Amino acid sequence: MLAALRLLPLGQRQVVVLRFYEGLSEREIADALGIGLGTVKSRASRAMAALRESDLRVLVDGDAA
Repeated sequence: MLAALRLLPLGQRQVVVLRFYEGLSEREIADALGIGLGTVKSRASRAMAALRESDLRVLVDGDAA
């Protein structure tokens, strides 16, 4: 999973880590990063879509670039 996270742009990665690893709410993430609530939601949505599209089996096997 860490390999997949590394493929995300920084802003998306920050939102995913704060939301799912740290358990912060969307509002808490917005405040922590100094961004709007809508930005948090759009970054999270784009990040989750990218993670769904990635082939995690390849990443787990270590064959990803």
